[in-house]
Amino acid sequence: MNEMVLTIILFVAATIITIFGFFLRTAYNDTRKDIELLINNQTKASEELGKLKGKIELVQQENQLKYQAIQELTQLEIKNLAKHVSELSDAVKELIIKRPKTV
Repeated sequence: MNEMVLTIILFVAATIITIFGFFLRTAYNDTRKDIELLINNQTKASEELGKLKGKIELVQQENQLKYQAIQELTQLEIKNLAKHVSELSDAVKELIIKRPKTV
């Protein structure tokens, strides 16, 4: 009878250890999958961040080029305007000088 009780106790203990081991293995595999998923997500996020930084730098360069072009165009327009004002001023001076004097 003692052998039978001992056999039952060992069977129950082995069953409990097996069930506990199964849950540990399942938890380990799930955790490992979650860690791999997090690492993959972080890698994708890093790649996406790199792409976005590249796009931002490209937009900044484009904006800088547009700003320079506008600045050059503005300076050219100012030069042309100054030239026309000078020509107009000379024309007004000539009209004043050529005007008949009436006294």
